[in-house]
Amino acid sequence: MVPRHIKEEAHYYLEKVKSESSNGMSSNEFLDNLMYLNQSSIKQNKEVFSYLMNKLLDERTYYIGYSRYILMKYANVYGGIIEYELIPNPKALSKALNFVLVCLSSRPHSKLFDFGIRALNRFHNSLKNRGEFFENVAAIPHFGKFPSHLIASIAEYRECTTERVKEEVTNSQQSPVICTPTTTLDPDTRSVDQVKCDFEKLDRTENGKNRIRSIINNLYVNKIREKSDEIKAIMGEELVQWFAAYLVEHRIQFEFNLHSLYLDLLDQIGNEQLNVLIMEKTTENIRSLLDNNTHNNKALLKNLGHWLGLITLAKNKPLPFDKGYLKSIIVEASGVEELMYTVPFVAKVLVSCAKSQAFAPKSPWTLSILKTLADVHKLPNIKLNLMFEVEVLCKSLNIHLERL
Repeated sequence: MVPRHIKEEAHYYLEKVKSESSNGMSSNEFLDNLMYLNQSSIKQNKEVFSYLMNKLLDERTYYIGYSRYILMKYANVYGGIIEYELIPNPKALSKALNFVLVCLSSRPHSKLFDFGIRALNRFHNSLKNRGEFFENVAAIPHFGKFPSHLIASIAEYRECTTERVKEEVTNSQQSPVICTPTTTLDPDTRSVDQVKCDFEKLDRTENGKNRIRSIINNLYVNKIREKSDEIKAIMGEELVQWFAAYLVEHRIQFEFNLHSLYLDLLDQIGNEQLNVLIMEKTTENIRSLLDNNTHNNKALLKNLGHWLGLITLAKNKPLPFDKGYLKSIIVEASGVEELMYTVPFVAKVLVSCAKSQAFAPKSPWTLSILKTLADVHKLPNIKLNLMFEVEVLCKSLNIHLERL
């Protein structure tokens, strides 16, 4: 498992190069950083480099979803890692070249085609000995529509390769094995047609995501049943995981006032796998926010706490934590500043006890946590907003704070 600090540093670089703002990182700056990390003698830098390379190579099928501006930056990066021989092994290089070939085979002037041209333009001079790759490129039906300098260079490389093969044959008196345009670059890589099919599928997937986003943007109470049917039809199995992440990370944790609407939507959709993923993503985000206390996280934690209560306690389901978790994050808080995050979060979770039978306000489990909150309320010099959170909670649960 990759350590968290390695991921964080790697994601810093990735977010910078993906940025379209003036504070972003150019593709050449990103490549300079990659080369520095690769050449470094420091173990952590090497690990960051490896993680970055894996991300760049593993996530290439998602490139189609990027804006053209970002896609062209990535094309320069992709061509650069081939040019500078940063790809760790021959098999990975063959897969990278096959990906470029797929892009070049796409419709001329499409986003993927332009990606392929930009990447090829970056590395073609450094691969003069990869005759089989250039044979495949030259066999693309619309090769004649490539930029003239690339057509000329590839013709030259093919000619040099042919001459070299002839010379080797003459010297060895053996028949040459010449790679034909239909030969795959690596026995383990998918064919061009297969990868094209994957991109068509990805294109449909992106279209589905956009349609779901549009539905959520125009969601109303009286349209829940109709819209839930539309989402089910679009989502299928392919988009369940994406939809769970989208709903939690882009809507629920920001839109407190729409929680009931989203809850009704999920009930209407009635997809158990989706509900499980929603719970997992909610829990994951809560833990992450609690581990990284920043000012912006306070509101997100309160929103996710409220949502968590709705999908668990209000439905008589236990929280996805240990039984004593809520008490522990209050008791173990290191000072008032940490309480500023944990107390409002816990309070928002417990609000849903008002709708619960299993976790009713006067149930032993709930009362135990309320007493802990009451102890916080009695602390000397406690901040007024924390006192207010506890008081509002007790009032909503019809509990007398002074009796706790």
